[in-house]
Amino acid sequence: MKTIIASALIATAALTGAANASLSSDVQTYAPGADVSSLTSAETASLHLILSGGDTESEKRNAVRKIVN
Repeated sequence: MKTIIASALIATAALTGAANASLSSDVQTYAPGADVSSLTSAETASLHLILSGGDTESEKRNAVRKIVN
C-alpha cells in the first residue's frame, strides 16, 4: 500500500498541463462525460496508475468509474 501511495505522489509531482489534458481524454474512453477538473491530486495520480497499468479494459473501466463518479 505504501508503494502505491508513493507511486501516486511521484506521478502527481510529474504532471503537467499537457498530461492533465491527456488524462481527461483517456478517462473519457472509460467514463464518457466524466469531469476530471475537480479531482484531487491523489485521485488524478490514481487514474494515471490505473490507465497505465496492465489490467483488462473492463477492470480499468470499473476502477476509473469508481474514482470519477
